[in-house]
Amino acid sequence: MFSKLKWQIVIVTVTLALGILLGGFNLYQNRILPEKIANDIKSSEYVKSADVSIGNSGYIANIKLSKIDNLMTAYTSIEKIINKYPVKIEMKIIDNPNDKLNNIYYEDQFAIYQAIQNGDYIEMSKIVDKNGSDKGAKTNIYIDESNIYLSIYDGQNYLYKIIPRNTKGE
Repeated sequence: MFSKLKWQIVIVTVTLALGILLGGFNLYQNRILPEKIANDIKSSEYVKSADVSIGNSGYIANIKLSKIDNLMTAYTSIEKIINKYPVKIEMKIIDNPNDKLNNIYYEDQFAIYQAIQNGDYIEMSKIVDKNGSDKGAKTNIYIDESNIYLSIYDGQNYLYKIIPRNTKGE
């Protein structure tokens, strides 16, 4: 039975099957999975919009948050959604800053990075709160074992920063 099959037909059939499998995998990896991840992220109550694209070493999730009070809660909630997937996903939080908020954050960085080095987070919190109130902005700062979460608000504008506490690359 197999002796009458022409080898050209076998090669064409195998090539076609391989092409269909690779095309299906490519479609899943480039379209279906990013869309599924984005829809899962959008299901979070804190997320205004989300877009997932392919980056150099995995996926990049650009996430626009609503105006929220507790950045730590929102971030960890989204992180739980992202950690369900067995692929590398880099989270980029999109906020709505203005020059005033960017300047306040620039000044706050000194206290934040000094606290990371010295461990004096209470002093950091006092400096950040005072700096914000002196400039007419509201600040919220939260901390957990991994990050410092800074939110600064000025009217309809808001700035969100997640600063890793691990500066030694451990």
